[in-house]
Amino acid sequence: MDKTWNKVGLAAVVLLAPGGFLLGATLLANHYRKKVAAKNDARGEPASRPDETDL
Repeated sequence: MDKTWNKVGLAAVVLLAPGGFLLGATLLANHYRKKVAAKNDARGEPASRPDETDL
């Protein structure tokens, strides 16, 4: 029940608060970034390529 109210509250903030679209876009990007990272961890792939500028 608490998770449902948390989602309702978050949706209200995203839709009604000034700048809520930025907050929503940030939360959505973080969600998908974590999802991709979890998929890569399951495959055993590195999260990202090494930075070539560090050489």
